Amino acid sequence: MTIDVGPVHDDLTALVARLRRSGDVADEAMAAFLAAFLGNLAARGSTGAADVMIRLPLLVHAAETGDPAGGRPAAVVHLLWWAAARYLDDLADGGPYDPARCNADILAALGVGSHLPVRLVREAGVPDTTKVAALSEVSRGWLDGISGQLLDYTARPAEATVGTVLASYEGKTGAPYAMATALAACLAGADPARVERWRDVGRRFGVLRQLTNDQRDLVTGRDEDLRNGAATFLVMLLLDGVPAGQRSALLALHASAATSAAARAEFKGRLTAPEHLHGYHERVDGMLAEVHRSLDTLGGAEPFAEALHDLIDDAMLAFPLPGAPVFSRGRRVPAGT
Repeated sequence: MTIDVGPVHDDLTALVARLRRSGDVADEAMAAFLAAFLGNLAARGSTGAADVMIRLPLLVHAAETGDPAGGRPAAVVHLLWWAAARYLDDLADGGPYDPARCNADILAALGVGSHLPVRLVREAGVPDTTKVAALSEVSRGWLDGISGQLLDYTARPAEATVGTVLASYEGKTGAPYAMATALAACLAGADPARVERWRDVGRRFGVLRQLTNDQRDLVTGRDEDLRNGAATFLVMLLLDGVPAGQRSALLALHASAATSAAARAEFKGRLTAPEHLHGYHERVDGMLAEVHRSLDTLGGAEPFAEALHDLIDDAMLAFPLPGAPVFSRGRRVPAGT
């Protein structure tokens, strides 16, 4: 089934208008920041990704209550988090940005990602105990996300492992998705045990979303991860799969890829070789199957519980690497079926 994301976009547009009317300098700065973010979604080709971010909490709330509408605050908070995080991540990667606006936009990003969500949760029409639990999820999401991003900043292929890279993914991308699912479950009045299980589903899905983002970087030819020397999951699987005597040479090739187009093409060829991607697809397939099994145990109101399965499978079809399977409930199916 299709969940209409329009009302959430309307909520965001109304939020921008409300901030502009307040007359407060901080509100005006956040309004300008948010308007720029919304305008850039299409320019960056991120509209589809934003719709996944929106649909996830709407469907979680609907699975709990039969009604997606109560998940709208969680969907807005999720997008606010990403509006701030993407800007800060762009700064960390060296731009592009206007130095004259940098300091103002950093402050606006902090307000949009941290303080606007608090305001929205406080205004939600739920009991105070629910608001306290929801605010705890926002705080947890930020702290876990910061931890993951700090791990990512310091991770270099020579010292990293597959495990440490996955740990950073669980934070920098898993944490906001975990926040979105747990926040939606809180607003739906789910008990703490179910909230925790929804949080786990969100975190696992967030890791898969980061893997899709890694794939996008390769298949679109941006190759920013290679230019930045990033220790991605795909890179670490490649390094772990070569004999010890070849590791140093492969690390040197990866380092050269940052500045050499020839080295970048050679290393990318190794990353996308069929024999390497076969193992990668097996690992990703297993992760996806785990998310589906968790959703099966959670159950929920139909058709929304089933729509969550569809959302996750559909999201994983974006930017496939060569040899990628078509997914259906975490199982491979022939293409075109």
